[in-house]
Amino acid sequence: MRAQVAPEAQSVTGKVIAGYQGWFTCYGDGSPIARWRHWSGGVYQSNAGAPAPGSLTFEAYPDVSEYPASQLFQTDLANLSSGASSRLFSSYPQETLDLHFKWMQQNGIDGVGLQRFLGETKDGVFKAHRDSVTVRMRRVAEKYQRIFYIMYDLSADDTTYFKTDWSHIENDLNVLGSPYYAHQNGKPVICLWGFGFTGRPNAPVQSLAIINWLKKKGYYVIGGVPTNWLNGTDDSFSGYADVYKAFNMLSPWSVGRFSDNTGADNFSTNHLVPDLAYCNANGIDYQPVLFPGFSWSNWNGGAKNQIPRNKGEFFWHQLYNVKNLGMNTAYIAMFDEYDEGTAIAKIADSYLSIPGNQYFLTSSADGTYISSDFYLRLAGQAAKVLKGTATLTPNVTIPYATAPVWLRTSLEAGYDAALTWTDSAEPTSVPTNITTPICGTVSGETSHSGTYSIRVAGQDNSGIAGSYYYFKTFDVNIPVTATTKLSFWTYPVNTLSRYVSVDLIFTDGSSLRNTAANDINGVSMHPGAGHGTVNTWQQVLSNIGNWVSGKTIDRIVIAYDHTQDTGTFKTYIDDITIQDN
Repeated sequence: MRAQVAPEAQSVTGKVIAGYQGWFTCYGDGSPIARWRHWSGGVYQSNAGAPAPGSLTFEAYPDVSEYPASQLFQTDLANLSSGASSRLFSSYPQETLDLHFKWMQQNGIDGVGLQRFLGETKDGVFKAHRDSVTVRMRRVAEKYQRIFYIMYDLSADDTTYFKTDWSHIENDLNVLGSPYYAHQNGKPVICLWGFGFTGRPNAPVQSLAIINWLKKKGYYVIGGVPTNWLNGTDDSFSGYADVYKAFNMLSPWSVGRFSDNTGADNFSTNHLVPDLAYCNANGIDYQPVLFPGFSWSNWNGGAKNQIPRNKGEFFWHQLYNVKNLGMNTAYIAMFDEYDEGTAIAKIADSYLSIPGNQYFLTSSADGTYISSDFYLRLAGQAAKVLKGTATLTPNVTIPYATAPVWLRTSLEAGYDAALTWTDSAEPTSVPTNITTPICGTVSGETSHSGTYSIRVAGQDNSGIAGSYYYFKTFDVNIPVTATTKLSFWTYPVNTLSRYVSVDLIFTDGSSLRNTAANDINGVSMHPGAGHGTVNTWQQVLSNIGNWVSGKTIDRIVIAYDHTQDTGTFKTYIDDITIQDN
């Protein structure tokens, strides 16, 4: 039984839809698949093949901090660099789907195209899993009022099987009975992805027959088509013009077709503009594809961080081009594609949030701290822009980070926020009685996590008056609340080196050192108070919100500050975190 014709709120035009895989499983999750799948290549009804170095099929490590502990599953990877266990979620539990759709609602993502791989469903185990996820997803879509439609990945060489499977969706699973099943122009929506792609069966007659069969039954049919569908070249077979023209909406694939903003501009000129003109002339709706970045080095090789996200600018530039062409609709590839590093769902924010013995893509991989939820928020901002409720800007304007974690860095190249400044004096403090001052990131000397740390060193030349040198290190914009904490690890190599510490400069010109702030052991946070134990890594933790709540951190500085002494100092700083909790 089908739902009544959905209101305009359930249409796909004027919406931002994210592709939803829902395909991750872990041994012990209760799924019919009963093995690790898409995290690694597991063995049926066995924990063998659990994710481990050399046995992985995903690139971006998820942030699992919000998943129920009972729904996380232990891998064979090392602990996270923070010390926490390396566990992963399964897409099968209702709790996972609930959390994902909650994120969509919180961030204004309108809905999903639920992937259904036709070839996979010929295996009864995988079919049972897909069916279960489909039914479970309907519940959470209705709970969080997100629209959805079925998006097949298929070829046209098995027409009979497709019709049988779609009848199963219609009559057995009854997801079209949901008031949140997407409709367009009064018709329920279905997407067919794969017709015309080279490397798949070249079957235009069968492809057209399937589209027309669905349209005759009253469906609005979206085509996930090759990039070069319009000319029938490169990734598209020739001879598919009638197939493409038969779709109600076209959504040409763009993932991996360009790798930077210049490439996005060329793609707009060479594809978006002529594609849109054709569609407008022929009464076809158009759904451009946006993606945040791409890499799959853990799975298929290739470069790490192959198509960088560039702090969201890569995704945003695509959005900028789409909106400037007058479009108000988009498809994001993908919500939960951790395999190819295109997920907008929450991913690990830093080296501290991934296993210590394996490379994974993090949200801060481009050298600036980007919180794990940033791409959800960016997708939500894109939705506002497309709907005209937010102003189109040429660059990203939303904050890189939000509470609870404002900064977390272990200084690891390719994973973490890097220093904004190296060997640079803080302008509000004139250096006094220090020569050969240095402050920069080093590798392979000593570190608390990974191989990198900040080394601060110099020569104190004053045995009578005070000596100090304040280095500016990170440019930030962090609001301080009553629960904000500052944490870092320090390793002084001699007694004089204990007078190196982290300080904060606020937007009102004040500093942490000139407050009464203490660490949790009651030691003043002024660098001159001395911190740490010689030749030992030791954590310094301060509940700074107790003293500076309401202020905003403008810069993080690292300083040597001491009175009446001479000699050399060298201290290492690592694992700096500012967070609310």
